[in-house]
Amino acid sequence: MAIIVAGQTTISIDTVYQRVLALANKEQRGYITPQEFNLHANQAQLDIFEQYFYDLAAMTNLSKRDEANKGPGANNALEPDFGDTVNILREKISIYKGSDVALDVDAPNKCYKLPELSSTIYRTGRMYYSGTNGSSIPLERIHEHDINKIVEHFTAKTASKWHTADDADFFYTENTDGSFSLYKEDSTTPITASGQLKVEVVAAVPREVNWAYVVVNEKALYDATNSVDFNLHRSEETNLVIKILELAGITINKPGLVQIASNEEAQNDGQTK
Repeated sequence: MAIIVAGQTTISIDTVYQRVLALANKEQRGYITPQEFNLHANQAQLDIFEQYFYDLAAMTNLSKRDEANKGPGANNALEPDFGDTVNILREKISIYKGSDVALDVDAPNKCYKLPELSSTIYRTGRMYYSGTNGSSIPLERIHEHDINKIVEHFTAKTASKWHTADDADFFYTENTDGSFSLYKEDSTTPITASGQLKVEVVAAVPREVNWAYVVVNEKALYDATNSVDFNLHRSEETNLVIKILELAGITINKPGLVQIASNEEAQNDGQTK
């Protein structure tokens, strides 16, 4: 059977290959060899994976703008949880998520530094405050010159304050050297205790895929034992087919393949809107 990484979503590489071949041969547009397919399959998988981060940034900013535009009497009872683009993208990225990392305080500067990228840290994500009672409080990024305004706001409401020590709001600013300073809602003094600030981590990129085969009667037959499936979210199967067709059409100079892929992409977009 094909190699599968435990706990990760997989898409059968043979299913994708057969769909690519069927579309490519539908109008005699040419044969895509296993070697060509594997090359394009890995490129397509990485293209889809990297696009997640750009799309997430764009959709997060859009969601924040929409939230800010809501009036005080807005009805938030019905939220499109399963159709929320931000939730969908974070679900797809979560396949590659590692353990959250606690940031240590950089002693000379009295501020936090993001961990260095490594074999186990490909990207860093959202930062949050880890409370002493186990609570996780999302952090809001603000400009340093707004610290005093925020402190004044909370100080004025001290009498009616409902926050406990760990339910307080926390904010962070990005310094010119790329480090971060963490602030509590009622203090302009940065918090510099190690372990109180954590960051989400994407541990790795998708593994390299391979459509393995054995030659029988001069034909390449699928070898499930030595094949490696895609580890993308299952909803990406159609996108993989489209991207591989586009790459193959460019490589073997078959404009018809690119057109077929474009038609499939247009149809797929129509179904998701």
